Order: sequence, then C-alpha cells, then structure tokens
Amino acid sequence: MRSLPEELQAFAGVIEATRRPIISIGFEDAPPADLVTSRIGGMPWWPAARPFPTDGRGVPLLLLAQINFAETPVLDPFPRRGLLQIFIGTDDLYGCNFDAPTLARGFLAAYHPVFEGAHHESHPLAGNIGSIYSPLEDPLTARALSFAVSSMTIDPGDYRFEKLLPEIAGDDDLAELYFNSLQAPALRMGGYPSFTQEDPRGYIGADVLGEFSLLTVDTTEGIMWGDSGVAQFFMHEADIIARDFSKVAYNWDCC
Repeated sequence: MRSLPEELQAFAGVIEATRRPIISIGFEDAPPADLVTSRIGGMPWWPAARPFPTDGRGVPLLLLAQINFAETPVLDPFPRRGLLQIFIGTDDLYGCNFDAPTLARGFLAAYHPVFEGAHHESHPLAGNIGSIYSPLEDPLTARALSFAVSSMTIDPGDYRFEKLLPEIAGDDDLAELYFNSLQAPALRMGGYPSFTQEDPRGYIGADVLGEFSLLTVDTTEGIMWGDSGVAQFFMHEADIIARDFSKVAYNWDCC
C-alpha cells in the first residue's frame, strides 16, 4: 500500500480493507497495429454483415473504447478473449440518459467472442466529424492502449464511501486528503467508479445499475468530459460472468 499521510495512518486498516484489483489502462506511443487492437477512439472492428451502430435518431455512434481481452492481463471476472466495444452518442450529452442509464439508445456496449471475416472499412462519420460532440479531442484517430494489473481503494464518490469509511467521510479535511492521496488511474477496468457529482446507484439503486465497474474513462490527455468530468460503465457481476453486456449502465458527470 502506498504511504498514507500521517493524518490517515490511523485508518490504514479500514482503508486497505476496501482495496480491489483493477486493470490500469495507459496510452501507447504507437498507433494500434490493426483494426482489432485495443484502442481509444478511431475506427472499430465491426462485422460487415451488421449495420454500423447508431443512436435512436439513426446517427452513427462513435467508438469510445475497444478492448481486446487477449491483450489484457488475466483478472477475473473479465473475459480472457473476445472484443469489448463501448460506443457513445454525438449529441451534447454524448448519448447519456441520466434518468435511465441502462437505456441503450444513445450508447452501446457490444461484445464479440469471435471477430473475423469481412468488416466495415470506414467510419460513416468520416468527413462530417466537425458537426458532432465528443469527449475525445480527435475522435476518429485511434490511440493504442497498454494494460497492467494494479489496485485501488474506494473512491470518495462511490455511494458506499460513507458507510465503509465513516470517520473520513464525516471530516471534510480528511476526505479531501484521502481524495488527493489515493487517486486511481484515469482509465481502468474493475475496482470502483469515480464521480464528480453523485453516484447514480445511490438513488436509482445498485440492484438496477449493478455493482461491478466495467470501465472508467476520466478526463485526461486528449479526453474531456464537459468541465473535467468522468464517465462510468457499470453492470451486474453475474452478467459479465455470463458475458452478457446488454444491461451495461452508462453515466458521466462533470464539475
């Protein structure tokens, strides 16, 4: 465990008890090697036999992230093979429905156990990218990813923070110190989600949205969610074990 500030040392045991493994995600210096390589943004692999994903208005979605699990470290319950893709909308809310985060009309979580054969050759928004909204600075330019196993303790925005670390949550100075001392990687799979405002599971219900943090994409180099916000994709752990990504919940918020 990284060294805690002196003011938090008395809580080291309860803090450590919240620790969970994650897959930390970083950017590679080189572009993706091919269309099925993990990436942020750019052109995804998508089978030619299926229409390219669109929102409820028929507007093509943008790829936020593509994860090839053959390239990631082994961490249960994530798949060990297959292609996970997260698409988001191009409206000013990036396809998010804040009242119904599982309503998959402005975004899509797609999983391909097998990905081979004919595929779409170009993005349908190519040449028209200037008229859309995106948290990605250059949404049609793919950035290759690297992965490593790491860990994190509970994020202060998680609806369980006050229950698990009540003494810290109840003291503004300690809570701020915790936030500044134990920040997790901006891009990650697993662990806990982050929020700048409020965890929707606190009022919609974790039984509806799920406890498992599938993917966190925070504001970082080349990515800006509104005013320095963060996006979350979470689901039920039983669904990821079953490789069922049809009920993924999508939320983002900003300062």
